Amino acid sequence: MYKLDYPMLLKIFKSTLIITNKIFNSLYDSETLDARNKLRIRILYIMKLRSETIFKILPQSINANVSFDFPSVAILTRSLIEAYRVFYYLTSEANINDSEFELRYLIFEAYNIFEREKMLKSMEAEELIDEKPKIFEEELQKLKFQIESNNFYKQIKSISQENTKYKLLRDKALFSQGFKNELINFKGCFIKDKEVVLKRLIEKEPELQKSQTTIEYRYEYLYKLLSNYVHISAYSISELPNYSYFKDEFYAEILKTILCTVFYLYVAIEDILNSFPQLREYIGNQEDYSNIRVGIGVFINFLKIPK
Repeated sequence: MYKLDYPMLLKIFKSTLIITNKIFNSLYDSETLDARNKLRIRILYIMKLRSETIFKILPQSINANVSFDFPSVAILTRSLIEAYRVFYYLTSEANINDSEFELRYLIFEAYNIFEREKMLKSMEAEELIDEKPKIFEEELQKLKFQIESNNFYKQIKSISQENTKYKLLRDKALFSQGFKNELINFKGCFIKDKEVVLKRLIEKEPELQKSQTTIEYRYEYLYKLLSNYVHISAYSISELPNYSYFKDEFYAEILKTILCTVFYLYVAIEDILNSFPQLREYIGNQEDYSNIRVGIGVFINFLKIPK
C-alpha cells in the first residue's frame, strides 16, 4: 500500500488537477449543455476548488521540520466526498433514466428550500419571517406540481417494497412535516457515501464485489479519520501534534487522504468523459493518465486488501 513516495504522490495529484481543469475549462461556458451537465459542471467546480486548496496546503518537499496542516486537508477531503455523493446521485449513477434523474433533482431542490426555511427559523430573523415563507410556499407549490407530473414519480407506489431508496416518497405525504424532516436527514439524496464508493469501485472493477466487506470496513475507517477533524474530536486534538510535522510514521494516513481526493476527482472526470468521449483526445496526456492510474491502483489496494 505504502510504496509510493511523496514526490510521486504530488505528481499524481498534480496530473489529476491538470485533467480536471481541462475538463472544466472545456465545458463550463458551453451553451449546448443540458440541465444535468450544467449541474455536473457546477459541482465539479466545487470539487476542483477544494482540491486546488488541498494542493496549496501540501508542502512541496518534505523533511522532519516541515510544518503541515493535515486537519485542513482532512476537512476539505471529507467535503469532497460529500460533493461527489451529490454529483453521482443527481447526474451520474448507472441505469437511471432521465425521468428518475429529473425527480431526484426536484426533490433536491425541495431539500434546498427546507434547509433555507430551517435556517431562517433557527436564527429568528423577524424581518424576514413575513416575506420568505410566501416565497418558499410559491416555490414549493411549483415543485410539487413538477414532481407530481414526473413520470417516474407516478410509478413510485408500484416500485417493489424491497427497493428502499424511495421509501420516503412512498410512505410520507409530499412536503408534509414528516417528509421534510426525513429529507433533511438524508441531506436531499437517498444514498449513502459508502454506497456511492462501492458502486463506483464495482462499476470500474466488477471483481471488487468479492472484497465488498473489506472495502466497507476500510472506507468507514478512512471516513471516520477525516470526520474526526471536521468535528474537532478528542482523537483529532490528541493527534494534532503528530500531524503538525511530516513524520514518516504518519505518512500512510497522509497518503490515503490525498489518494482519496485523487479517486473522487478521477471518478467525476470519468463520469463526464463517458458523456463527452470526444474530450478524451483533447485532454489526453498519457503521462497524466498513467500517473492517475498508479494512484488509483494504490488507493483501491488499500480498500480491498486486509492488513
